[in-house]
Amino acid sequence: MQARAILFLSCLLMAGAAHAGSAPAELSCLSDSGKVALKGVIPSPSSEELDLTLSYFDATVAFNDRSTEGSYVVSDFPQSVFLLLVPSQGAALTLYALPSSMAVEKTSDSGDMAGKFQAKLKAPRPRSATGVQTSAALTATLNCEYRYSL
Repeated sequence: MQARAILFLSCLLMAGAAHAGSAPAELSCLSDSGKVALKGVIPSPSSEELDLTLSYFDATVAFNDRSTEGSYVVSDFPQSVFLLLVPSQGAALTLYALPSSMAVEKTSDSGDMAGKFQAKLKAPRPRSATGVQTSAALTATLNCEYRYSL
C-alpha cells in the first residue's frame, strides 16, 4: 500500500514538472472593418490551453478547453503554414493563414515566436440580441498577430 502511494505521488510530481514552463500562444485578429475580432490563447508546442473569444458587432461567442475538445493548431512558420481548428456544435471554427502574408519568426534562442499574417476565418456566427439572426457561418479575412513565449 505504501509503495502505491509513493508511486502515485511520484507520478503527480512528474506530471507537474512536465507542465512547468509551458505557455499557450497568444492570437489577436481583427478584420479591416473592425466588425470581426478573434482574441485569446491557443494551443502551442508546450500547452494545450484554449481560451478564445470571437466577436461580431455586439455579440460574442467563447471557445475554451473546458467546453471544446479536440482543438488543434498545425503550424510550420518557415513553410508559411498555420491552421487552427476548434470543433463546436453546428460548425467548427477554422482559421488558416494566407501563406503569402506570413511574417512570423523566432525572436529568441529559447523558441519564442512573434509576427503577423492575414487569415481566413469560418466560424459559428455569434448571436446578438439586435441585428440579423441567421444560422449561416461567419466568414471573414482577418489581420492576425501571433506571439508565443516560454
